[in-house]
Amino acid sequence: MKKHLFLVAVLWVALSALGQEFDLPCADLDYKSSVASVSLFADGNQTKEPLIPLANPTHRLTLWFDLLGNEGKVLNYTFIHCTNDWFPSDIRRSIYAAGFDYGLIDDFEFSRNTLVDYVHYQLRFPDSEMFPLISGNYLLIVYEDDLTEDRIYFTRRFMVMDEKASIIATVPRYCDELSLSDTHQQLDVNVSMASIMTGNVHEYASLTIRQNGRWDNAAVGIKPSFIYPDRISYEHNPMTVFEAANQYRRLNFSDFYFQSENIAHIYQTDDYYVVDYATCESRARKPYITYEDIHGEKYVYIANEGRETATEADYAWVNIFLRWPVPLDEEDMYVMGAVNDWRLDERSLMRYDYNLRGYLCQLLLKQGYYNFMLVSANRNTGEISTDLTEGNYWDTNNLYRIYFYYYNAIKGYDELIGYTTVNSH
Repeated sequence: MKKHLFLVAVLWVALSALGQEFDLPCADLDYKSSVASVSLFADGNQTKEPLIPLANPTHRLTLWFDLLGNEGKVLNYTFIHCTNDWFPSDIRRSIYAAGFDYGLIDDFEFSRNTLVDYVHYQLRFPDSEMFPLISGNYLLIVYEDDLTEDRIYFTRRFMVMDEKASIIATVPRYCDELSLSDTHQQLDVNVSMASIMTGNVHEYASLTIRQNGRWDNAAVGIKPSFIYPDRISYEHNPMTVFEAANQYRRLNFSDFYFQSENIAHIYQTDDYYVVDYATCESRARKPYITYEDIHGEKYVYIANEGRETATEADYAWVNIFLRWPVPLDEEDMYVMGAVNDWRLDERSLMRYDYNLRGYLCQLLLKQGYYNFMLVSANRNTGEISTDLTEGNYWDTNNLYRIYFYYYNAIKGYDELIGYTTVNSH
């Protein structure tokens, strides 16, 4: 008992230091190279974002992830509350969480009949031993032993909503800036929350819009355009205008013995499988072709009946090649999507191959169905764009996720009180 109380005290001190001693970003990040195939989702649906209602504690999130190798270990998890723009909140833990300060992740299994060894973990949370008390943004932290920077395995965002506002959003055919109408999409958003419109509405109300699962181009902290007695309007605002991009490219290697669409080769070595995606070409300034996608998400599964996806799906090195005559002077190329948890980092960076005359990226992925897109990032401005690689077409069917926050001046935190999604078509 004394040992348990000591561990709780140590964790409490560590939590108080989060964002101060080692500046933990409130973002979806992997801190260990052994971490693979992290999925955090709601309602048992791999493509459904991790958002749960505050009023219904039976709604829980599912966390799946693998650790490459064959060493199984018990891990810990906790969560912290964040502001509407994803920084650690400065409120006490007792205000936003009940129960223990951390929980154990001890449900794990070793892979079977795979070339690549891994340990698969599963967690369902929150539960009666640790659960959120208030709405808002949260950061899940998975770590080993003590909560110090070198012990963190990964972090993932999730949200808790206390629905007090309704949101209506539309995507008009034309942008306010008419020259963008064929290449961009603009959202007009109205929020109704008359019963709690108190205080400085312009300062307290905040809107966030995400295009599909992206965070790199998310519009965060949008302030009202107009405030009416019965609603708040977010219209005619440049922050609600997005590059329309294109439909996501599709990759399916759920069966290593069936060469599906867009796959050039699949072969096996002594140590792993290799999947060569068909050579990519720029789709910019070419006729737009419509087809269904899953808005950049991933769905991990194996096509073989009778086999368990969690522990019998294998990993493969997937080669994605973009034909490009000469390397760009000011831009880097990246693979973007849930294929790499929407991060533009060293793992998703495409490197120029002078022999092949194009950009190549190799990703270690678990069997399944993936969407991805190729984007350029300007080294000087950091601007991410699909204009060079995928093109931008108003016809593209994007899924927009809209979050409405209202600052609780009495309790001192941002409440998430409205949420909706809207398809551009």
